[in-house]
Amino acid sequence: MTPAKADAALVQGPPVRTIVTPFDAALECFNGRIGKDLAFSVGNVTDSTGKEQYADGGSGKFVTQGAGDMIQSALFRAGLTVVNRRDPNIALAESNWGISNIKSQSPSDFYVTGSINSLDFIPGGGAEVELAGVGPRYRQSRILIGLDLALTAAHNGELVANTSMQKQIYTEEFGFSTDRFFDTTLVSIDVGGMEREALHHALRQVLAYATFDLLAQILETSSVEPCAAKVGSDGKILAGGSAAFRRGDGSVLAAARAAAGARKAAEAVPPGGEPGQQAGPSAPVQVSAEARRLGNTATSYAAKAIASADSVLTATSADEANAAADEALRYMTLAIQALRAAAAKGLSGPEGDAAATLVEKAIASAQGAQKLATEKAAAEPGEPPAPALAPPVPPKVEAPPIRAEDKRLGGSGE
Repeated sequence: MTPAKADAALVQGPPVRTIVTPFDAALECFNGRIGKDLAFSVGNVTDSTGKEQYADGGSGKFVTQGAGDMIQSALFRAGLTVVNRRDPNIALAESNWGISNIKSQSPSDFYVTGSINSLDFIPGGGAEVELAGVGPRYRQSRILIGLDLALTAAHNGELVANTSMQKQIYTEEFGFSTDRFFDTTLVSIDVGGMEREALHHALRQVLAYATFDLLAQILETSSVEPCAAKVGSDGKILAGGSAAFRRGDGSVLAAARAAAGARKAAEAVPPGGEPGQQAGPSAPVQVSAEARRLGNTATSYAAKAIASADSVLTATSADEANAAADEALRYMTLAIQALRAAAAKGLSGPEGDAAATLVEKAIASAQGAQKLATEKAAAEPGEPPAPALAPPVPPKVEAPPIRAEDKRLGGSGE
């Protein structure tokens, strides 16, 4: 036992390691083959499997919600110029505070979107043999996970590459047991083990493979073949036994560079000016102090709504989740009211856009919190709801008698 005023010794497990996939060397081979002049970003890569579990010790969603960050890491490993579109709140807040201009952000030339859309539990099989109470046992099962990713050219919205991937996650269990009497003493022995692939690590490998496939589709064959040869042996197993990736002809990159050049040329010409003339600074949008104050109030309420919505994820009971969801809804309502009042006072420009974006995110967070709180309440056992009471029957009101003067023009009209 450790004394009360002394620190307990910490148990040291396996060391911290860098995450490595069989496709890292192939991705790093792309460094310099696409160029730093084109920017890539990652949009929404959603979990569309619909698989969740909160009862019986479940911790929530089966699939990680950070697939987009894994793809962003794969793009960065490939040596590309990556702009952050995963969390724009910092740029929006700084623009709202007037310490930076949102227009100074580098635009994306390509962005990745998609979803993890299948998670199927495949029934397995097994066997168990006993002879005189002694024998082995074996069982296996699988999980099938699938996803779809798309690469979009930002200058025209065209899908320039698309990929669909799936992988089976394998698990097996084996053991040996015996129950024997030695004279009058019963001895029971049961030993065994279980092996299973790490679900999210396998998903990271599939995402790295999918990212490599997307980039290979926009590059010419001469650039893809040397990199495809660097896929590790484990990666070739994931790829179906070969590294035969699809290839492009480089026209997609040429079109993106042409569009980026035209955009920069247009930005260099002021309205009504001549090519080559420097554009003068645009006149700032005049916002009154009252409108700015109301905009800051809307932003503050929106931030509180998002924080309250996040509290639903860590709630330990349905009552706590409902309370946090209701608080998020209340702050969301206050944020909307403050934003409307600010707009009526003339809030516009980058400050108005930043406040509106944060309020929009607060609305989405509050709605998601309400849904999650409802699911937690449904998963938590409780008393059955009381039967609804029949609505009260209103008393019957007798109509007053019709008088002779009511029938004349100009009467009381009863």
